[in-house]
Amino acid sequence: MCGAALRAWSLRAALLFACAMAMLVADAATLRGYWRPVHAGDTPAAMRAVPEHAAGTRFDPARLSLMPVTGNGTWVWLWVEAPAAGANGPWVLQVPESGLLQVVYFPSDGTAATAARLLAPDGSWRGHGSLGFPIAQVDASAPLLLRLEPGSGIAPPLRFTLHGADAFAREDARWLAVASASLAIMAAMALMALLFAVELRDAAFVWYALYVLAYAMTLAIQNGYVAQPLGWTAVAAHPSGWGRLAVAVSVLSATQFLAYFADLRRYARRLRVVVLAVGIATAVAMALGSLPVPALARLAGSLINPLLILGGPVILLASVVALWRGSRYAGIFLLGWAPLLAVTVLGSLQVFGLLAGWTWLGEASFVAGAYEALVLSLGLADRSLALRHDRDIARAQAETDVLTGVFNRRGLGRRIEALVAGAHRQRQPLSVLFLDLDRFKLLNDRQGHLAGDAALLAVARLVRADMRTHDLLGRYGGEEFVAVLPRCDAPAARILAERICAHLRAQAIAVTAADDVLTVSIGVASLLAGEGSTALVARADAAMYAAKRAGGDRVETAAASAKSAGHAQLA
Repeated sequence: MCGAALRAWSLRAALLFACAMAMLVADAATLRGYWRPVHAGDTPAAMRAVPEHAAGTRFDPARLSLMPVTGNGTWVWLWVEAPAAGANGPWVLQVPESGLLQVVYFPSDGTAATAARLLAPDGSWRGHGSLGFPIAQVDASAPLLLRLEPGSGIAPPLRFTLHGADAFAREDARWLAVASASLAIMAAMALMALLFAVELRDAAFVWYALYVLAYAMTLAIQNGYVAQPLGWTAVAAHPSGWGRLAVAVSVLSATQFLAYFADLRRYARRLRVVVLAVGIATAVAMALGSLPVPALARLAGSLINPLLILGGPVILLASVVALWRGSRYAGIFLLGWAPLLAVTVLGSLQVFGLLAGWTWLGEASFVAGAYEALVLSLGLADRSLALRHDRDIARAQAETDVLTGVFNRRGLGRRIEALVAGAHRQRQPLSVLFLDLDRFKLLNDRQGHLAGDAALLAVARLVRADMRTHDLLGRYGGEEFVAVLPRCDAPAARILAERICAHLRAQAIAVTAADDVLTVSIGVASLLAGEGSTALVARADAAMYAAKRAGGDRVETAAASAKSAGHAQLA
């Protein structure tokens, strides 16, 4: 059942991503790009006049490129090589996934420059996940001039596209639909996990919810979603601090979740230590990066991406080893987490200039996150069912007599109280039989405890065979049994008790000799108005003692009073 659901969700996630990628805007202009650091004395007018051959380092704007943004910043020139087919303007120069960088566009007509940052795009078109600068007219002989401002943290790999305004709007709507659907799925799965955590008191659900929420927050900050459309100004105003916190919580809770969910303590003890160490080290590096100490911030910046790259293979290795050694949940973890880990590691490699043509990885992070949340939620649901099943088994074992398989005193006591309350409420009869085996101690003394155990098991089976399916039988202690008979009045209960006596006598379980067989004394009591379960059993117990005093192997019915109650009291 769980496997079929996992396969179905895997297929749906793949179709969602394929459809999203199929909608990618294709009518972009062909651009040639150059960049160089900003030098003292540089002016926008002078930079616009720079000929293409002297512009600086060439790059392909359609691919992700690393441009160091230090000192005074970085100039970027974009020449239009070929306009988009069928597009006549107005145009939008798009900078997708620019992170925390501030980008300044200098119009060729000398009008005021437009500065924009992803989390506060007041000076640009309000795109989602990207910056968009409106351009009235494109001149193939004049470059589009941009400046990347320093002081915004590590510059991400960048690419640049030039679209018609309608194409930009379609691209923006597609991105927003994919991002919103993915984040909504992650948030819903995390909240559901928190509800399960409260109900089941299982730490794995808490770590899972923390991971999913922190990862969703990380994506929302990196792509500007917290600013547009959420409008979380407090987060958007301090993205670096909130981003470090989200990544630290995400990595730490991810490693903790794996340790609990896949039971690494049992299946991969040594790798568990490594996995937890990577999570803690990443969280510490993030914390150091937030301190107002430049040396520590630089150290943290040099450690974070290597730790993320190292963490992926370590987590995968621990999962594979745990799966190999028998952890079923490690397999579910791999199915859900492998795509997300792959996207995370590949995205980290792009920071080092690799995989420049894989421009779809940013959106793949959203889809992979949603897919992972769905798959692991199904795994957690399976885990919760397993936990409940284990608890039911433990409860049944705690309330079952190991030898005879009937209820023990605790289990019978809990159920008889509910049956008595129901009988009063529905005005239905209810009777109790209190059985005590005659001369059982003598049987034990003469034939040993193994023979005594065999006799108890035979009696339990015999009585159970004579009772109705909805009647209850419990071993009350030693050689005593109590039968609870819902919707059964005193005469019917006495008939059953007489039948049990006759059948046990016919069983001919020897006590000391062939003609000395095991018998039973039975007390019968029927529920009185307003009577509780303890008083009812006590009257049946007193009737049983009356049967004992009369010589045993007989049935006695209790008087309609608890004055002569014996020793019985339900636990």
